[in-house]
Amino acid sequence: YPPPGAPAGYPPAGGYPPPGAPAGYPPAGGYPPAGYPPPGAYPAGSYPAAGQYGAPGWPPPPASPASRRRGGVLAAVIVAVVVVIALLCGASVYNLQHRIDDETSRFDEDQPFTLPSGFPFPTVRPSDAPIPESTGPVAAGAAAKDIYDLNQVCDDNTFFPDAPKRAGKAPHPVVLLIKDGPESVRWQNPVYYLRDEGTAKSDEQTWAPRSPAQVQLAACLDRTGAGSKIRSCKYDDPEPDTVTLYRATWRLRVYEVATHKLLLEKKLDGDETTCPYSVLVGDDKKIYAKVSDHVSVTSLRNLVKK
Repeated sequence: YPPPGAPAGYPPAGGYPPPGAPAGYPPAGGYPPAGYPPPGAYPAGSYPAAGQYGAPGWPPPPASPASRRRGGVLAAVIVAVVVVIALLCGASVYNLQHRIDDETSRFDEDQPFTLPSGFPFPTVRPSDAPIPESTGPVAAGAAAKDIYDLNQVCDDNTFFPDAPKRAGKAPHPVVLLIKDGPESVRWQNPVYYLRDEGTAKSDEQTWAPRSPAQVQLAACLDRTGAGSKIRSCKYDDPEPDTVTLYRATWRLRVYEVATHKLLLEKKLDGDETTCPYSVLVGDDKKIYAKVSDHVSVTSLRNLVKK
Protein backbone atom coordinates (compact mmCIF):
# COMPACT_ATOMS: atom_id res chain seq x y z
CA TYR A 1 0.00 0.00 0.00
CA PRO A 2 -0.34 2.43 -1.73
CA PRO A 3 -1.50 0.40 -4.78
CA PRO A 4 0.76 0.11 -7.81
CA GLY A 5 0.41 3.09 -10.14
CA ALA A 6 -1.12 5.43 -7.48
CA PRO A 7 -0.45 9.14 -8.14
CA ALA A 8 2.40 10.88 -6.44
CA GLY A 9 1.58 12.07 -2.93
CA TYR A 10 -0.81 9.28 -2.27
CA PRO A 11 -1.56 8.75 0.51
CA PRO A 12 -1.34 12.40 1.69
CA ALA A 13 1.70 13.45 3.62
CA GLY A 14 1.28 12.91 7.32
CA GLY A 15 -0.71 9.73 6.94
CA TYR A 16 -4.22 9.28 8.12
CA PRO A 17 -6.17 11.15 9.11
CA PRO A 18 -4.94 13.96 6.84
CA PRO A 19 -4.03 17.23 8.50
CA GLY A 20 -7.07 19.45 9.07
CA ALA A 21 -9.53 16.59 9.05
CA PRO A 22 -12.58 17.23 11.25
CA ALA A 23 -12.76 15.82 14.70
CA GLY A 24 -13.73 12.20 14.76
CA TYR A 25 -12.16 11.43 11.36
CA PRO A 26 -11.56 8.63 10.85
CA PRO A 27 -14.21 7.16 13.15
CA ALA A 28 -13.11 5.62 16.35
CA GLY A 29 -11.87 2.16 15.62
CA GLY A 30 -11.92 2.89 11.91
CA TYR A 31 -8.33 1.77 11.42
CA PRO A 32 -6.24 -0.78 13.28
CA PRO A 33 -3.66 0.66 15.69
CA ALA A 34 -0.86 -0.45 13.47
CA GLY A 35 -2.22 1.51 10.47
CA TYR A 36 -4.11 0.69 7.31
CA PRO A 37 -4.03 -1.78 5.77
CA PRO A 38 -3.16 -4.14 8.63
CA PRO A 39 0.28 -5.65 8.41
CA GLY A 40 0.17 -8.75 6.21
CA ALA A 41 -3.47 -8.21 5.28
CA TYR A 42 -2.74 -8.02 1.53
CA PRO A 43 0.21 -9.16 -0.49
CA ALA A 44 2.34 -6.30 -1.68
CA GLY A 45 1.17 -4.86 -4.97
CA SER A 46 -1.96 -7.02 -5.17
CA TYR A 47 -4.64 -4.51 -4.11
CA PRO A 48 -6.72 -3.67 -5.85
CA ALA A 49 -6.43 -6.42 -8.42
CA ALA A 50 -5.73 -5.13 -11.91
CA GLY A 51 -9.03 -4.20 -13.60
CA GLN A 52 -11.11 -5.11 -10.55
CA TYR A 53 -12.53 -1.70 -9.58
CA GLY A 54 -11.44 0.76 -12.26
CA ALA A 55 -11.55 3.72 -9.85
CA PRO A 56 -11.13 7.12 -11.49
CA GLY A 57 -7.53 8.13 -11.76
CA TRP A 58 -6.29 4.56 -11.68
CA PRO A 59 -5.06 3.78 -15.23
CA PRO A 60 -5.21 0.14 -16.32
CA PRO A 61 -1.91 -1.65 -16.17
CA PRO A 62 -0.06 -1.88 -19.50
CA ALA A 63 -0.60 -5.05 -21.51
CA SER A 64 2.06 -7.63 -21.15
CA PRO A 65 3.93 -9.00 -24.19
CA ALA A 66 2.06 -12.27 -23.77
CA SER A 67 -1.30 -10.44 -23.88
CA ARG A 68 -0.29 -8.60 -27.05
CA ARG A 69 0.69 -11.89 -28.66
CA ARG A 70 -2.65 -13.43 -27.72
CA GLY A 71 -4.49 -10.39 -29.19
CA GLY A 72 -2.53 -10.67 -32.46
CA VAL A 73 -3.30 -14.37 -32.75
CA LEU A 74 -7.01 -13.71 -32.10
CA ALA A 75 -7.11 -11.03 -34.83
CA ALA A 76 -5.39 -13.36 -37.31
CA VAL A 77 -7.92 -16.08 -36.52
CA ILE A 78 -10.84 -13.67 -37.10
CA VAL A 79 -9.40 -12.57 -40.47
CA ALA A 80 -8.87 -16.18 -41.51
CA VAL A 81 -12.47 -17.06 -40.62
CA VAL A 82 -13.81 -14.08 -42.67
CA VAL A 83 -11.71 -15.15 -45.70
CA VAL A 84 -12.96 -18.74 -45.46
CA ILE A 85 -16.60 -17.54 -45.25
CA ALA A 86 -16.10 -15.30 -48.32
CA LEU A 87 -14.61 -18.21 -50.29
CA LEU A 88 -17.49 -20.47 -49.30
CA CYS A 89 -20.04 -17.81 -50.38
CA GLY A 90 -18.28 -17.38 -53.74
CA ALA A 91 -18.27 -21.13 -54.30
CA SER A 92 -21.98 -21.28 -53.44
CA VAL A 93 -22.83 -18.53 -55.96
CA TYR A 94 -20.76 -20.28 -58.65
CA ASN A 95 -22.47 -23.60 -57.96
CA LEU A 96 -25.89 -21.95 -58.06
CA GLN A 97 -25.14 -20.29 -61.43
CA HIS A 98 -23.79 -23.59 -62.75
CA ARG A 99 -27.01 -25.32 -61.74
CA ILE A 100 -29.11 -22.60 -63.41
CA ASP A 101 -27.11 -23.01 -66.63
CA ASP A 102 -27.54 -26.78 -66.48
CA GLU A 103 -31.30 -26.46 -65.94
CA THR A 104 -31.59 -23.99 -68.83
CA SER A 105 -29.61 -26.31 -71.09
CA ARG A 106 -31.82 -29.26 -70.19
CA PHE A 107 -34.92 -27.06 -70.75
CA ASP A 108 -33.72 -26.26 -74.26
CA GLU A 109 -32.94 -29.93 -74.94
CA ASP A 110 -36.47 -30.94 -73.93
CA GLN A 111 -38.05 -28.75 -76.64
CA PRO A 112 -40.51 -28.96 -78.20
CA PHE A 113 -43.11 -29.28 -75.47
CA THR A 114 -46.82 -28.64 -75.09
CA LEU A 115 -48.12 -25.96 -72.77
CA PRO A 116 -51.40 -26.38 -70.89
CA SER A 117 -54.44 -24.98 -72.68
CA GLY A 118 -54.80 -21.26 -72.06
CA PHE A 119 -51.30 -20.86 -70.59
CA PRO A 120 -50.32 -17.17 -71.06
CA PHE A 121 -46.92 -17.75 -72.67
CA PRO A 122 -45.67 -14.68 -74.59
CA THR A 123 -44.75 -14.88 -78.24
CA VAL A 124 -41.36 -13.31 -78.90
CA ARG A 125 -40.30 -12.25 -82.38
CA PRO A 126 -36.55 -12.63 -83.01
CA SER A 127 -34.84 -9.25 -83.04
CA ASP A 128 -33.41 -9.87 -86.51
CA ALA A 129 -36.74 -10.83 -88.04
CA PRO A 130 -38.03 -8.35 -90.65
CA ILE A 131 -40.80 -6.02 -89.56
CA PRO A 132 -43.91 -6.78 -91.59
CA GLU A 133 -44.99 -3.97 -93.86
CA SER A 134 -48.50 -2.59 -93.91
CA THR A 135 -50.77 -4.93 -95.82
CA GLY A 136 -53.03 -2.21 -97.14
CA PRO A 137 -55.07 0.90 -96.46
CA VAL A 138 -56.48 1.53 -93.01
CA ALA A 139 -60.07 2.49 -92.29
CA ALA A 140 -60.62 5.81 -90.55
CA GLY A 141 -61.97 5.61 -87.03
CA ALA A 142 -64.80 8.03 -87.76
CA ALA A 143 -66.59 9.59 -90.70
CA ALA A 144 -65.04 12.69 -92.26
CA LYS A 145 -66.51 15.85 -90.77
CA ASP A 146 -64.43 18.44 -92.64
CA ILE A 147 -63.27 18.50 -96.24
CA TYR A 148 -59.66 18.52 -95.03
CA ASP A 149 -60.19 15.23 -93.23
CA LEU A 150 -59.87 13.78 -96.73
CA ASN A 151 -56.19 14.77 -96.73
CA GLN A 152 -55.73 11.45 -94.93
CA VAL A 153 -56.69 9.67 -98.15
CA CYS A 154 -53.76 11.36 -99.92
CA ASP A 155 -51.16 11.24 -97.17
CA ASP A 156 -52.03 8.54 -94.62
CA ASN A 157 -53.21 5.54 -96.66
CA THR A 158 -56.63 5.96 -95.08
CA PHE A 159 -60.14 5.39 -96.42
CA PHE A 160 -63.59 6.31 -95.09
CA PRO A 161 -66.01 3.36 -95.26
CA ASP A 162 -69.02 5.64 -94.68
CA ALA A 163 -68.30 7.68 -97.82
CA PRO A 164 -70.35 6.98 -100.99
CA LYS A 165 -68.66 4.70 -103.50
CA ARG A 166 -68.06 5.63 -107.10
CA ALA A 167 -71.05 3.76 -108.43
CA GLY A 168 -74.26 4.42 -110.25
CA LYS A 169 -74.99 7.31 -112.52
CA ALA A 170 -72.52 10.19 -113.03
CA PRO A 171 -71.47 12.71 -111.95
CA HIS A 172 -69.12 11.43 -109.26
CA PRO A 173 -68.18 14.31 -106.93
CA VAL A 174 -64.43 15.00 -106.52
CA VAL A 175 -62.20 17.30 -104.47
CA LEU A 176 -58.83 18.55 -105.76
CA LEU A 177 -56.29 18.59 -102.90
CA ILE A 178 -52.96 20.25 -103.77
CA LYS A 179 -49.58 20.11 -102.06
CA ASP A 180 -46.93 22.49 -103.42
CA GLY A 181 -43.95 20.78 -101.77
CA PRO A 182 -42.85 18.34 -99.07
CA GLU A 183 -43.19 20.91 -96.30
CA SER A 184 -46.36 22.56 -97.59
CA VAL A 185 -49.87 22.15 -96.23
CA ARG A 186 -52.33 20.41 -98.53
CA TRP A 187 -55.22 22.64 -99.58
CA GLN A 188 -58.40 22.41 -101.61
CA ASN A 189 -58.69 24.32 -104.88
CA PRO A 190 -62.36 25.43 -104.93
CA VAL A 191 -62.37 27.37 -108.25
CA TYR A 192 -60.30 25.39 -110.77
CA TYR A 193 -63.39 24.14 -112.64
CA LEU A 194 -65.13 27.49 -113.26
CA ARG A 195 -63.89 28.23 -116.81
CA ASP A 196 -64.36 24.72 -118.16
CA GLU A 197 -67.48 23.51 -116.36
CA GLY A 198 -69.51 26.51 -115.20
CA THR A 199 -70.54 28.37 -112.10
CA ALA A 200 -73.83 26.71 -111.21
CA LYS A 201 -74.43 25.21 -107.78
CA SER A 202 -74.52 21.74 -109.35
CA ASP A 203 -71.05 22.32 -110.83
CA GLU A 204 -69.69 23.23 -107.42
CA GLN A 205 -71.25 20.13 -105.86
CA THR A 206 -69.57 17.99 -108.52
CA TRP A 207 -66.08 19.52 -108.75
CA ALA A 208 -65.53 21.21 -105.39
CA PRO A 209 -68.12 20.15 -102.79
CA ARG A 210 -67.76 21.78 -99.41
CA SER A 211 -69.12 18.83 -97.44
CA PRO A 212 -67.14 15.56 -97.34
CA ALA A 213 -70.33 13.53 -96.95
CA GLN A 214 -71.03 13.49 -100.72
CA VAL A 215 -67.43 13.16 -102.00
CA GLN A 216 -66.65 9.98 -103.91
CA LEU A 217 -63.20 10.85 -105.30
CA ALA A 218 -60.11 12.46 -103.76
CA ALA A 219 -57.71 13.91 -106.36
CA CYS A 220 -54.23 14.40 -104.86
CA LEU A 221 -51.94 16.73 -106.82
CA ASP A 222 -48.34 16.91 -105.51
CA ARG A 223 -45.31 18.82 -106.80
CA THR A 224 -42.56 16.21 -107.08
CA GLY A 225 -39.64 18.02 -108.73
CA ALA A 226 -38.19 21.29 -110.03
CA GLY A 227 -36.45 22.11 -113.29
CA SER A 228 -34.71 25.00 -114.99
CA LYS A 229 -35.39 28.68 -114.56
CA ILE A 230 -38.19 30.12 -116.68
CA ARG A 231 -38.08 33.82 -115.80
CA SER A 232 -37.86 36.44 -113.07
CA CYS A 233 -41.08 37.91 -111.76
CA LYS A 234 -41.24 41.41 -110.24
CA TYR A 235 -43.83 42.53 -107.71
CA ASP A 236 -44.41 45.98 -106.18
CA ASP A 237 -46.88 45.15 -103.43
CA PRO A 238 -46.43 45.10 -100.51
CA GLU A 239 -42.91 46.23 -101.44
CA PRO A 240 -40.69 45.87 -104.52
CA ASP A 241 -39.42 42.31 -104.78
CA THR A 242 -38.18 39.88 -107.42
CA VAL A 243 -38.72 36.11 -107.41
CA THR A 244 -37.64 33.39 -109.82
CA LEU A 245 -40.10 31.09 -111.58
CA TYR A 246 -38.90 27.49 -112.21
CA ARG A 247 -40.30 24.58 -114.17
CA ALA A 248 -41.88 21.81 -112.10
CA THR A 249 -43.26 18.30 -112.36
CA TRP A 250 -46.38 17.08 -110.58
CA ARG A 251 -48.08 13.77 -109.78
CA LEU A 252 -51.85 13.30 -109.89
CA ARG A 253 -53.48 10.42 -107.98
CA VAL A 254 -57.21 9.80 -107.74
CA TYR A 255 -58.62 7.51 -105.03
CA GLU A 256 -62.09 6.24 -104.25
CA VAL A 257 -62.66 7.69 -100.78
CA ALA A 258 -64.72 4.73 -99.53
CA THR A 259 -62.09 2.08 -100.35
CA HIS A 260 -58.79 3.87 -101.13
CA LYS A 261 -58.83 2.18 -104.51
CA LEU A 262 -56.40 3.95 -106.86
CA LEU A 263 -58.31 4.92 -109.99
CA LEU A 264 -55.76 7.15 -111.73
CA GLU A 265 -52.07 8.04 -111.43
CA LYS A 266 -50.21 10.20 -113.93
CA LYS A 267 -47.34 12.63 -114.23
CA LEU A 268 -48.12 16.22 -115.18
CA ASP A 269 -45.84 19.12 -116.13
CA GLY A 270 -46.44 22.56 -114.72
CA ASP A 271 -47.78 24.40 -117.76
CA GLU A 272 -48.42 27.81 -116.23
CA THR A 273 -45.18 29.51 -117.26
CA THR A 274 -46.26 33.14 -116.91
CA CYS A 275 -45.74 35.08 -113.71
CA PRO A 276 -48.77 34.61 -111.49
CA TYR A 277 -50.84 37.66 -110.57
CA SER A 278 -50.21 37.04 -106.87
CA VAL A 279 -48.03 34.51 -105.13
CA LEU A 280 -46.77 33.41 -101.72
CA VAL A 281 -42.99 33.74 -101.60
CA GLY A 282 -40.62 31.91 -99.26
CA ASP A 283 -37.20 32.97 -98.06
CA ASP A 284 -35.55 31.37 -101.10
CA LYS A 285 -37.51 33.70 -103.45
CA LYS A 286 -38.46 30.74 -105.68
CA ILE A 287 -41.82 29.86 -107.23
CA TYR A 288 -42.76 26.94 -109.46
CA ALA A 289 -44.90 26.47 -112.54
CA LYS A 290 -48.29 25.07 -111.58
CA VAL A 291 -50.65 22.73 -113.38
CA SER A 292 -53.27 24.85 -115.08
CA ASP A 293 -56.93 24.59 -114.14
CA HIS A 294 -57.75 23.38 -117.64
CA VAL A 295 -55.28 20.46 -117.43
CA SER A 296 -56.63 19.53 -113.99
CA VAL A 297 -60.23 19.40 -115.19
CA THR A 298 -59.30 17.54 -118.37
CA SER A 299 -57.37 14.91 -116.38
CA LEU A 300 -60.36 14.30 -114.06
CA ARG A 301 -63.27 14.59 -116.47
CA ASN A 302 -63.60 10.90 -117.44
CA LEU A 303 -63.73 9.77 -113.82
CA VAL A 304 -66.17 12.48 -112.82
CA LYS A 305 -68.54 12.65 -115.79
CA LYS A 306 -68.76 8.98 -116.83
